[in-house]
Amino acid sequence: MALNKSIKYFLAVAKHGNIKRASDELYISQPSLTAAIKKLESEMGAPLFNRLSKGVELTAYGLKFREFAQEQQEHYFALKHQFNDMQQRQFGKVKIGTGEVWWEGFVKRSVMDYQAMHPASSFHLEFGNNLSLLHHLIQGDIDLFIGHEVSDLSDSCRVAFQPLFQDFEALYVSKNHPLASGITNNGVISDYPILRVTPNHPRHQSVLLNGLPHDELLDERIIYDVDSVMASIDMLHITQAVMPYSHRAQEWLTRHDLVAIHLDDEKIGNIGIYTKQGEAKRNVDELIELLKSNADIAYTNVNSL
Repeated sequence: MALNKSIKYFLAVAKHGNIKRASDELYISQPSLTAAIKKLESEMGAPLFNRLSKGVELTAYGLKFREFAQEQQEHYFALKHQFNDMQQRQFGKVKIGTGEVWWEGFVKRSVMDYQAMHPASSFHLEFGNNLSLLHHLIQGDIDLFIGHEVSDLSDSCRVAFQPLFQDFEALYVSKNHPLASGITNNGVISDYPILRVTPNHPRHQSVLLNGLPHDELLDERIIYDVDSVMASIDMLHITQAVMPYSHRAQEWLTRHDLVAIHLDDEKIGNIGIYTKQGEAKRNVDELIELLKSNADIAYTNVNSL
């Protein structure tokens, strides 16, 4: 399958605004390209270009056709990418989703172990929050992802969850923060901005039965939303924000000069592996066993701050 030549030729002329330059890019003669454009205009029943003394410009019809042509081109390249991805998966490529803290904690070690066992294997790594990774899993963009168990999933989400361990929510600040030396009253925490790491986005809430919940307690609070853990660490050093995050990340975050000031042992999360139901693959199953083993090693008896 090839992209329709008429669309390819049209887009080249529209990009350059010049038949000669477009023909040079396409490696065809100028008369052949001119004839192809005239044929396309005849088929569409409308002029797509205005002919000028030094080139061409799109008409109103041409502008509309360009939208269609660009969409067709995007679909074509997306389909080629999907075909290539399917072929690579047949040869053992594994596509993994994870959060940055789990990557540092045990996923990286698992990928290294798998690579040592299968030197010819390849990986695609997707970083994001739970809902975005869940969306990618359902769409078939990844084979599995490691993250918190999501409650209130839509019935259309045909996924399986294998629990690995639990975590609590801790609060982190910069070592220079006024609260870094400790807090005697939890109420003072609300006096500071809150930093949310890789927060959920409304565009992914379709995977939830009742959509994203609204926290009224945050309505009067300054909030920083950051889609990167490393950038979040920088923001904590720049501002006086507090960051809710897994207590499992304490050792790693300490190396970045952050301090855990509070542990909420009532906010318990289950971390595990999500896969699509009914899609067993030997290479994925093998990686899952490595993930389980390395998670056990990384977090044995690490239950509190």
